[in-house]
Amino acid sequence: MSNGDNDKKDPKITDAIKKILTAGSPTDISKELLTTVVGQVLKTKDDITLKATNEMISLIQKIDFVKEFSKFAENHKFKVTAEIEIMKKDDSKS
Repeated sequence: MSNGDNDKKDPKITDAIKKILTAGSPTDISKELLTTVVGQVLKTKDDITLKATNEMISLIQKIDFVKEFSKFAENHKFKVTAEIEIMKKDDSKS
């Protein structure tokens, strides 16, 4: 991706980065400029998180759980144990 592509995508962040890189000292970087950069970083983080979440959901939706469990069951033995206790009812009704 070239710098020209960045200018087309988001000129506000590109201008902010240019100002930071050309600043003579840390005091030359304004609060507004830092706010813009931090805001864009947070927006990018949210965009990446959303895309990753959507990809995970898409992958999970493609799984045929019945088919996968059937394959699993072909190669595994199941053992189920239970303990049942029968108790007499308390007949005292007052």
